[in-house]
Amino acid sequence: MNHARLYDIMAGLDRSLSGHAARLGLCIMEPGYRLAIALRNKTFDLGLRKPTRLPRPTISVGNLTTGGTGKTPMVIELVKQLTEQGSRPAVLLRGYMADQAATHSDEAQELARELGSSVPVEPNPNRAQAANRVIQQHPTTSVFLLDDGFQHRQAHRDLDIVLIDATRPLGFGRLLPRGLMREPLANLRRADAIIITRCDLVAPDVLTSLDQKIKHLTGQPPTAHTAYRWSGFTDPDSNLPQNHLSNLKVVGVSAIGNPAAFDQMLNHAAAEVLFSHTFDDHHAYTAQEIQNLLADARQRGAQAVVTTEKDWVKWHTLLQAIGNNPTALPILRPILGVEFLDGAEAIDRMLKQATAPKQ
Repeated sequence: MNHARLYDIMAGLDRSLSGHAARLGLCIMEPGYRLAIALRNKTFDLGLRKPTRLPRPTISVGNLTTGGTGKTPMVIELVKQLTEQGSRPAVLLRGYMADQAATHSDEAQELARELGSSVPVEPNPNRAQAANRVIQQHPTTSVFLLDDGFQHRQAHRDLDIVLIDATRPLGFGRLLPRGLMREPLANLRRADAIIITRCDLVAPDVLTSLDQKIKHLTGQPPTAHTAYRWSGFTDPDSNLPQNHLSNLKVVGVSAIGNPAAFDQMLNHAAAEVLFSHTFDDHHAYTAQEIQNLLADARQRGAQAVVTTEKDWVKWHTLLQAIGNNPTALPILRPILGVEFLDGAEAIDRMLKQATAPKQ
């Protein structure tokens, strides 16, 4: 079952007999997940399990739901802000195997490409091991950013930031596997800061309702509201201006957590989107598949193919295997940036407090 149909089932949009049956099966499994999460959190709340303090101040960036909340561009933005404040950050993210993370983690490769060699990126399920490895190799590191760290309570954090995507905020209001929530909404009270992302892609009344729900639950409104902007494009390694697509007919391709947001931004940027191919998150492309996608785009009369940086991590190696093709279309990737609509000063202040020397 692909993600699009699964989301329709979770949201109640799939009214077929098989959709009803799937929802029933997911409902049956949800209480078991809820119990497991509650027991796990209780061990930390009661002090039966204690977080490990990493060798440098630690800032967590996470979310309450699965799927794309725009976490990677936010991590990149926070790295930029920390660097401007004089810190030397390193990113610790969930990996698969400590010694093979760069090969297996899409996020690790994407972050490494975006941040460059000056910022260590260390994937490892054991964040303490990852932190010690970074310090051994980069002893001047002064702060850690935990990518996807809200549920990883084994690591102590000095600042806990949670992102909520305004376009799909509460995971259909249900826990996994019935919905997309990793833990109950009430657990947002653990967060030090809540940042709402993609605020420009929803109606003002939707955003107001979400803000009120968060304030009612936590006693405080969201710390900041942000939008993601395409500030330009890369083709494949040269930068192109923000309006480059304004006169082009394009085909989109994405395999990310929230493809609807990508499609929405693409429709806004391009003269015409002829078609948008959407694959499941972390889709494993093949060389033949990319050839077929490019051939389809040419057949539709596209002047360019637009994909994400996360997809390009996989594409560029496969394109080398395909070889040069004189009729190949330009393959463009948006340069994604974070714009703080409000709350920038509050986040800046929190970052400084988290990284300040402890008395």
